[in-house]
Order: sequence, then structure tokens, then C-alpha cells
Amino acid sequence: MSALTLRNDTPYIAQYVVHKGQQVIARLPGIAPGALLSVPLNDTFEITASTILHGNTYTCAPIAMGGATHYLAQVKEMAAQGTYAFEVVTTPSTVANQMQFEKTSLAPVTFNITRSGAYLQSVVVQDTFIRVTLEISDVYFVYAVINGITTDNVTTSNPNATITAVADTSDTEFGYFTLVVS
Repeated sequence: MSALTLRNDTPYIAQYVVHKGQQVIARLPGIAPGALLSVPLNDTFEITASTILHGNTYTCAPIAMGGATHYLAQVKEMAAQGTYAFEVVTTPSTVANQMQFEKTSLAPVTFNITRSGAYLQSVVVQDTFIRVTLEISDVYFVYAVINGITTDNVTTSNPNATITAVADTSDTEFGYFTLVVS
């Protein structure tokens, strides 16, 4: 199983955010100084979608994410019950390495992406029949927030890389941090 290893070699807590392409796959609360954490890359993610219709909020059941997929949110009339049902239909994406989000309803739809119950990212679709996309390439982008300072992004295509937060001593001013990929 592939996993990125995140290390913190600074004297402060490091809060990491990991993207796979444009998709956020990890948003960590903080790694203590001198600690490390392994982020499995094969975990499952879930999507829920919600919208508002006639002042009522409709939310679909969680859907397991499966890579390059097209998610179509729709409000369906249930004439026999005199109500509406909100559902998300999944089909293969028309573009490899891309998640596509679309809606047929008039109101905006928010797709929330979670991992193990923790919120990671939202995708909001404002316009009907206009797809909003997230690239899900095999390139990982990582940054950290350390002592209130956000590092530059580092990238790697190695799913078993180690990303280490260190104090940047190349500048003449104190308090800079950088991420090193190995």
C-alpha cells in the first residue's frame, strides 16, 4: 500500500495539506515537533451533495468515490408521494484523471468530499448542465502551515515519498520554513 510520510523537524506544530492533482486528500490538524505521520493513499473517500428547494435542504446519501467519475445531482419529482427526491447519479468521467460535477436543478449544489468522516473539500456547481471539474493526476502537491507561516508547495509523483518540514536557514531573517521531498 502506498503512503506519503510527513515529518516535522521544526520546533513548531506543522499542519499539512496534501492534494492529488486538484483533489484535497489530506488536511491534517497538526504534527508535533520531531514526529511523523503516514498518509495512506488508497483510502476511500465519500461525496455527499446538498441543495435547497422551496426553502428545504436536500442531502443525498454518501457515495463512495471511485477515481475518474461524473457525478450528476438531480431533484426528481415523486408524484405519487407529492414530494421530491434528491439523488446523485454516477457514470464514468468523459476525461481520464478527472472528476466531473454537474447538476440539473435550479439552485446551486454543493458536493462535499470527506475521508474517514473528516471534511476535506467542497465543490460548488452554480450553473445547470455546466460541469465543474477536479483534476486527479498522480502528482501530489503538499504544503504546511508552521507557526502561522504557509510554506511553498512541493510536488512529487512518488506515492511513497517523505516530505519533511525544516527551518529554512538560507535566509537572513528568522522564521522561514521549507518542505524537503525525499
